[in-house]
Amino acid sequence: MLILTGFGLACLVILLIATTRELQHSSAARVFAVFLIASFGFLLHPLTPVHWQWLTLNLQGMLPALFWLLCQATFRQRLNVFSVWSAMALYSVIAPSIARLFSTHQNAEGLLLFFGWDLGEVFEFFIIANGFWAVIADWSADLVEPRRKLRAFVLVVAGTAVALVALAFNLDAAYAVNRALVVSVTGVAIATFLLKGRFSDLSFRSGPPPIVKTEHPVQAPETDTQAPPQHEHIARLTSLMDERYYRTEHLTLKMLAGKLELPEYRTRALINKQLGYRNFNDYINQLRIAEASERLIAEPETPILNIALDVGYRTLSSFNRAFREIQQCTPTEFRQNNTAN
Repeated sequence: MLILTGFGLACLVILLIATTRELQHSSAARVFAVFLIASFGFLLHPLTPVHWQWLTLNLQGMLPALFWLLCQATFRQRLNVFSVWSAMALYSVIAPSIARLFSTHQNAEGLLLFFGWDLGEVFEFFIIANGFWAVIADWSADLVEPRRKLRAFVLVVAGTAVALVALAFNLDAAYAVNRALVVSVTGVAIATFLLKGRFSDLSFRSGPPPIVKTEHPVQAPETDTQAPPQHEHIARLTSLMDERYYRTEHLTLKMLAGKLELPEYRTRALINKQLGYRNFNDYINQLRIAEASERLIAEPETPILNIALDVGYRTLSSFNRAFREIQQCTPTEFRQNNTAN
């Protein structure tokens, strides 16, 4: 048991060291580092003196919330910290910590038990499920191949481990979970993934690419080593978007690949490596919002809804959301500010 615990601690230390090079630039890397520290508490809890177990309990209680936050920071294009899910995650961490000041989980009853532990445990299952959803939701639109593989990895390994631990503890079956084994197996799997060099390729940095003009999509500088067919593919993609193909409703990567007569993986690589986008929806939204921005200024009498429908959005709400994410203001504010100028 002690040997396995030592091995698990070694895995966590290796992962923490491997993460340090990204801490300055990556919000997801920082969340991952805190997740590893909380894992120390989970692993060391049985070996901790009784008068210090409140600390390890608080640390391991953070794991479901940190798993949710890590999934959001890594796989979502925009991290919305002000949401119902954020409130659930925060409650699941804070409520037991405060309740522990008045009683232990075993001795608590009534409202203290309900608000201190039971409600937070329900929230844990919800946020874990939402974390899984963040992994799955944008999978088809993800253009970064290492991150696509990481999605499968998280679902199979990390998510299963967190779900198993949460299930065992919330059903009072913690004795059935070999902490050292869970940490060791999960740690080895994650370390293997990271040490293959994929960690630095992941889209940990937030923020969309600069907005582009519809006539001239952003292209990477050409090099002598670029294969001639790549020139042709870029030219075909540029021509297609100049014809406003991005206006197509429900446009998917598969549809675009079929139009370009390319396999999906090559179309994905083309947009990612040549144009610099990491998400297909971001790419299409940039093109749509670029045209919409021009029309909002050039056509001050045209209703915003008409422009939204013309550039490919089905509803005004989806257009407003995409416009605000890219231009940092509403379409109405954008039109008023630029008309005044």
